[in-house]
Amino acid sequence: MATAPSPSPEPAQAPSQEPEAVRGPSPLWTLGLFRDELVTTFRRWRTIALLGVLAAVPVLIGIAVRVETSGGSTAGGGGGEGPAFIAQITNNGLFLVFTGLAATLPFFLPMAIGVIAGDAIAGEANAGTLRYLLVAPAGRTRLLLTKYATTMTFCLVATLVVAVSAFAVGALLFPLGELTTISGTRIGFAEGLGRALLIALVVAVSLTGVAALGLFVSTLTNSGIAAMATTVGLLITVQILDQIPQLHALQPYFFSHYWLSFADLMRDPVYWDDLVRDLGIQGLYVAVFGSAAWARFTTKDITA
Repeated sequence: MATAPSPSPEPAQAPSQEPEAVRGPSPLWTLGLFRDELVTTFRRWRTIALLGVLAAVPVLIGIAVRVETSGGSTAGGGGGEGPAFIAQITNNGLFLVFTGLAATLPFFLPMAIGVIAGDAIAGEANAGTLRYLLVAPAGRTRLLLTKYATTMTFCLVATLVVAVSAFAVGALLFPLGELTTISGTRIGFAEGLGRALLIALVVAVSLTGVAALGLFVSTLTNSGIAAMATTVGLLITVQILDQIPQLHALQPYFFSHYWLSFADLMRDPVYWDDLVRDLGIQGLYVAVFGSAAWARFTTKDITA
């Protein structure tokens, strides 16, 4: 009698393989990307030239004041002309720091920031390297934040370059010592030096709005030159509009309107109202144009 065939053994089931979660880049990788961006930015001849021009402005002001006052005359001709604090430089070289920042803030500093911010994304697209940056596990949001952090670092470095250059020239050409504040009180040199550092930091923060605006413009085009020119053009336009009396209702909302409020840090006591308004306006511009840059960049079709 035929025996029933024995049932064939069931095939071994392959172990179930669940898809591994996609891991994002580690914090160390992000710091490496930020470091590479800093090195790339500060190695460019354009960046070095911009910092050189910023450092030269206080040197020229210091030499001009020294030559003008060599015959015993007062800086500024005694008529209150020239940047703020210029009449006090001959009494204390530390005032050259305040004068240098007041002279560069309306145009030179924001122009330099506009060039760096405008080239952040558009320059990569123009060079054909943006697509390769996105191939790495960076992500568009992380790359955009890294670009903005690099621009903010340049803001701080550029401001400190002006302040350090002005302090060195002021110490070389003029005496140092106690300072007379705008309120007429006297403060020690150490306190004055601390206020100078605080003023430099406030000026750097005051440029965050321009940096956010330039980054947004940079996401709108693949031409670095066009982005830089547009950012600088908007900067000049806002500066002109801020001088038209008929627009006084709108001027408090311009990013440049409270820039020179850092002079209130040289009052005793410090007058904080305009400083707080300046920081608030910068925060508003960062929120609005930073969000606009993120929305544009994360949905943009990258072809270069």
